[in-house]
Amino acid sequence: MSKSHVGGSSSVVEFGAGTGTLAEVWRIEFGMDPICIEIDPELIEILKAKGFITSESTGKLTSEISFIYTSNVLEHIEDDVNALIKIRERMQQGGKIAIYVPALPMLFSVHDRNVGHFRRYTKKELVHKVKMAGFEIEKCFSNDCIGVIASLSLRLFGYKNKLGLGSKKSVFFYDEYVYPVSKTLDRIVFKHVIGKNLFLFAVNPKLE
Repeated sequence: MSKSHVGGSSSVVEFGAGTGTLAEVWRIEFGMDPICIEIDPELIEILKAKGFITSESTGKLTSEISFIYTSNVLEHIEDDVNALIKIRERMQQGGKIAIYVPALPMLFSVHDRNVGHFRRYTKKELVHKVKMAGFEIEKCFSNDCIGVIASLSLRLFGYKNKLGLGSKKSVFFYDEYVYPVSKTLDRIVFKHVIGKNLFLFAVNPKLE
């Protein structure tokens, strides 16, 4: 079986793998290659070139998923609940899912629209939709409190404006110097208050 017709022994899956940036982290940090779910033909070729097993959907997997993660993907899917249902159908009982999405509808901007976002989530909405798909929530919390201010600035002044907000240089500066501070503040208190993103962890419940 070719790597484009998924199988393999790995039961860890990345949903919406893109160019494989996170999959490479798994490879380096844990010595494991996740199966990469991706629909873009060009991105699939990049993933294959990096040696990852790929599939266009979880429905084509030949083994059940024990753990699946998805980062900045669900907001691109109009019917996100149905996507979550299809994911859960391929998961083991007791299998885990980790979700990372943009938060706070008030931050929705032209940039969100331009990159194909249908929404930014509230915590209540995300929890509700994941429950609708049949998962049991383990925890859900905010991420990147300072990013709320940065995102509001982008919405106010525009993307790649005269101040340089949204440029590659400003993004590098934020990631290198600001985000570490934001992570510390999140850890102390703000993950329970506000952030420009949400983490959610849930489980596919075992049948009694």
